[in-house]
Amino acid sequence: MSLDVTTDVREGIVLVTLTGELDIYTVNGFRRVLDELDVAGGTLAVDLTGVTLLDSSGLGALVSLLNRAREANGRLGLICPHRRLRRLFEITGLRRSFIFADDLPALRGLLAAPPEE
Repeated sequence: MSLDVTTDVREGIVLVTLTGELDIYTVNGFRRVLDELDVAGGTLAVDLTGVTLLDSSGLGALVSLLNRAREANGRLGLICPHRRLRRLFEITGLRRSFIFADDLPALRGLLAAPPEE
């Protein structure tokens, strides 16, 4: 029951990489890291490749980050190559709220496109 969170800037994108379980036990640490991020007008990516468990509290934290980014005229995308995690977004009705890609280069291209209205 642990979550490692790292942040990095890669070619103008703030990349938040998660490894482990994003759940009720680890979400507060994740939220503390997110609170430190400057989302104003920026482009953010959350890499879920190393996430082994994602529950509703983790989804809620991602939605909160998405809302913060939108309010600050920023963009947020998720690197999520695993079908089982993407299925959670489909089941909860959040699939269309996020921009998904399998890796950072693909996500960079999607985030560079104008947002859909």
